[in-house]
Amino acid sequence: MLKATWRFAGLLTNLFVCKWALRSAGRSLEWHSRGRGFKSPSVHSCDPCGYVLETTAMNVELKPEIGWTHPTDPVAEVQQFATPAAQRRYDIDWLRVILFALLIWFHYAVFSLWQIEGDDSSMELFNLPLFIIIGVMHQWRLAALFIISGMGTAFAFRRRSWKTYIKERGARLGLPLLFGTYILFFGIFEPIDATRRLFTPFPGSQHMPYGHLWFIYNLLIYSILLTPLFTYVKNNPNGKLIQFVRSVLKIRYGMGLLLLPPIVLFVNGLLFKPWAFGEVGMWWEFPRYLLYFFFGFLMISAKEDYFPAIDRIRIPITIIAPIFAIAWYTVNESSSIPHVMDGGWVEEGYSTFSYEATVATFIQSFHAWFWCLFIFSWASKILNRPSKWLAYLNEAVYPTYIVHMHLTFLPIAIFGIAGLGYYVGLTFGTILVMIGVMVCFEIARRATYARAIFGIKGGHEEVSKLFPYNMTEERSTKIILAIVAHMLVIGMIIGLMVALIGAGILTGG
Repeated sequence: MLKATWRFAGLLTNLFVCKWALRSAGRSLEWHSRGRGFKSPSVHSCDPCGYVLETTAMNVELKPEIGWTHPTDPVAEVQQFATPAAQRRYDIDWLRVILFALLIWFHYAVFSLWQIEGDDSSMELFNLPLFIIIGVMHQWRLAALFIISGMGTAFAFRRRSWKTYIKERGARLGLPLLFGTYILFFGIFEPIDATRRLFTPFPGSQHMPYGHLWFIYNLLIYSILLTPLFTYVKNNPNGKLIQFVRSVLKIRYGMGLLLLPPIVLFVNGLLFKPWAFGEVGMWWEFPRYLLYFFFGFLMISAKEDYFPAIDRIRIPITIIAPIFAIAWYTVNESSSIPHVMDGGWVEEGYSTFSYEATVATFIQSFHAWFWCLFIFSWASKILNRPSKWLAYLNEAVYPTYIVHMHLTFLPIAIFGIAGLGYYVGLTFGTILVMIGVMVCFEIARRATYARAIFGIKGGHEEVSKLFPYNMTEERSTKIILAIVAHMLVIGMIIGLMVALIGAGILTGG
């Protein structure tokens, strides 16, 4: 009985989370296509990151001799890019924070879609706009997070050897990944199986042992694979590759930035998308997100030309992006090829290459890239300003990304059983999850030995600056506070695991 219980727990995040996600989207898809004449947006069966993408933030250091710099960051580095005037770029930091807030809303919205079927008919007018927003957002939000990660890597790599970079990446990405795999996702109860799946390329959303931390998993692999190229750029800052990037960025009217990257993405989709369904960064999406990561690195490696270029295209991209959103949604809804935006139609007997699939892939590639340019260009204009909250929120992004999925499913289950309604549940549930992840962050950041596994930089020195440690100089009192903090972290981890199991029990997962 005990063994069966642990086995159930170990499979929850791989079977319950992903099957529930598939069922949620599937229910909505079937109901709306049957009764309303349109389909729910194309959303992967299990897309728990997105990121970060998340996405983290580190503490920022001020080094007077070089301007604002920062240490390397695992998911999405803090982007304190030094310009010739040593001006700090706040816009990328703000983008990361905003994208993560959207991530919490997005995951709650997607994984609770099945509740729409029983919702009040007076709310039906919001359904189509909801599906359009979810579908369009899903095409660019992860791409933007990988671009941000690449941008941070460009800055971090300049002041590190490749050995130091690999070592830091292993610690900053590897420790949270292992913690998530073996503790948060119960791999410790079946370590051999969890380890086997951890090293299995593209295990599938229902068998990946790291759950929504796939973003970290992919980012770790990308970082290692591209280290030789990063090293080349560092050693040749004016070499042929960066000269080529600068020449692309300087093409009149921003046409190089507008056209070349999406053409590369289009070729990737054309060659790899027909063969397998792209889910949570696997199969054809693996090289796709690698390209976004590399594009971010290259753009900041030529930042003197990138920021002027992104400002030049702000108005045209503001006009073009919504047009491509309409085109994307129309093709996605009307295509006769199943999963034309997600891939894998060859497995269902459709032709590898066809006019319809080619057009869909072309629109998808340009659509996602244009939205990335849209948010980066407007962020450059309106978000490049400091705030006393920015450093704090940046530090919170990575740990809250790690825990947010464990806090998402329980309110979905409870509100679903209570019959609260989709939109009311979405509103209150999103707020509860945001409060919950910030509470977890505040607990984890005060426990010296827990900071690393939650992706928080620093140790004892940083902890000593926090309340209540900074209220006393007594060593014995600080020891007691540290013991209490670590006990709270242990209790929090158990609570996160229980919350996930409880959600599965309530929904029959």
